[in-house]
Amino acid sequence: MKEVIIINLTRMGDLIQSTPVIMGLKERYPGVRITLLVSETFVEICKYIPLIDRVFTLKINDIVNALGEGGIIECYRHIEGVISVINDTFYDLAINFTHSMDSAVLTSLIRAGEIRGISIDPQGHNVKRHPWIRYFFNVIPARDYNPFHLCDMHLKVSGVMPERKGLYLEVPRDIEDWVDHLLGNEGLSEGDFVVGLQLGASAGDKRWPVESFVKTAEMLSLRLGAKVVLTGSKEEAELGRSFESLIRTDCLNFIGKTDLKELAALIKSCNLFISNDTGPLHIATAVGTKTINISLASVHFRETGPYGDGHYVIRAEIPCSPCGFKTGCKDPVCKRLVSPDMVYELARMVRDGGDMEFIEPSVFHDDIQVYRSMFDRDGLIEYKPLIRRRLTKEIFYIILFRKSWQLVLDRKDTESTDEFLSPLMKKMLAWYDVDPEEIAGFTAVERKALKGLLDLSDAASSVIGVISRESGKEGADGSLIRELWKNISLIDGEIEKLCYSHPPLKALLLMFRYGMESLEGDDIAALAGGAQVLYNDLRKHARILLESLELLAGTPQLTEDVVSG
Repeated sequence: MKEVIIINLTRMGDLIQSTPVIMGLKERYPGVRITLLVSETFVEICKYIPLIDRVFTLKINDIVNALGEGGIIECYRHIEGVISVINDTFYDLAINFTHSMDSAVLTSLIRAGEIRGISIDPQGHNVKRHPWIRYFFNVIPARDYNPFHLCDMHLKVSGVMPERKGLYLEVPRDIEDWVDHLLGNEGLSEGDFVVGLQLGASAGDKRWPVESFVKTAEMLSLRLGAKVVLTGSKEEAELGRSFESLIRTDCLNFIGKTDLKELAALIKSCNLFISNDTGPLHIATAVGTKTINISLASVHFRETGPYGDGHYVIRAEIPCSPCGFKTGCKDPVCKRLVSPDMVYELARMVRDGGDMEFIEPSVFHDDIQVYRSMFDRDGLIEYKPLIRRRLTKEIFYIILFRKSWQLVLDRKDTESTDEFLSPLMKKMLAWYDVDPEEIAGFTAVERKALKGLLDLSDAASSVIGVISRESGKEGADGSLIRELWKNISLIDGEIEKLCYSHPPLKALLLMFRYGMESLEGDDIAALAGGAQVLYNDLRKHARILLESLELLAGTPQLTEDVVSG
């Protein structure tokens, strides 16, 4: 692998979260040249991402504005110009981490031996190239059962796993010195406990109320002697003014007063950074500042939480959380349940106790959970619950899927059911209150559904086998093949009904459907072979889950037989 291009045209935080992929590619392929295509709006951050060799930019905002004014020719010329420069090289691999149709068209224009990510085929059809990219698109409609972080999905797509874990940003030494001098002039000294607060976020539902940040800051200042620093962009300046109008203790408001490199250095100077889910949170983890992520509303911390070892997430675990995007919630209960007292208490514990293993349940409200980030044995980020709560059906499947999806999508050999379950059950028993009879009860309907899914996938595989054999014959019977495809459509309809009626299985259906939509070409034998792989994957996953659930249902004590493996 000599030449790789990564297309990432989204937000600053997404660019920072692509750094593990860049590190992994450099580790695995010494000498590889990495080219990045980004939105011009966020090109500044690329100066501080190590190991990038070239950066090209696209004027996304100009394109959107020009299209609105009917300037199609101008847009075409800009894109044509960018692509012509990019294509001075033939790339061994192009990876598209921008999951939109616009980026799919763009990616299809790049000269590359292999494309991973969303693209289009020669007929103009949307193609999701790579099993883990198809999994990514499954996350939103089936996110209640997703166990994987965006960074780890991207690593899986790229086929690398860096030895050095976490996000990466390099802050120039002279800028660090400048920030030290700035804070010194404001009365801060080396031994101070400096807490950064990020009041803003990309959407209002993700923002913890300013009043709550104020109360937390006052407690940090009065009880712990903390020095409070506000960070943010110019667009968030009004939040800073509201904060200053309410707080009764001192604070340093740098919202809108720093450029990107200064912001990174300012955050690096903090001992603790308390933030909504937004770009500066990821800057903090990348520069090594410990974080507390307040996870609210539509935010799913397992997808976009702090990516690094030893960070914390606090959230309200209520039936509606995480909510759907743009729900327009009129009563954001989650924002009230995560109280200033609780965030302060967590900050105090982080300051005093280092990496915590558990928190007494009495410390926080029953609907609150605190998680600590860590890298598991598989090299992926994991969020350990610090308050021991009852194991729910949702969490049970999240733990199960964390292992089963990797076996299926990475094409790994299937372990024995005992070997597969042993580490999972150890985790469940160590982290949650487990009721064995309850597990047997809330998996009963899925066991029945999985048996049906196995039968349907077997039936489809048999029909696909006939199609494959017939299409390979000289003078193949086209009418027979068409009739057989009709049978496949009927079976697929039954698979759809079965999976949609059992929420934990919805992701299996979506992955299968995206795979079928991404089959390329017009050769019937090749299409049948591709479909056969997808039915085999569906069957493999259903079998892994069924065998696991049946063993658990038949092991009421969940002790020696399963845990010892």
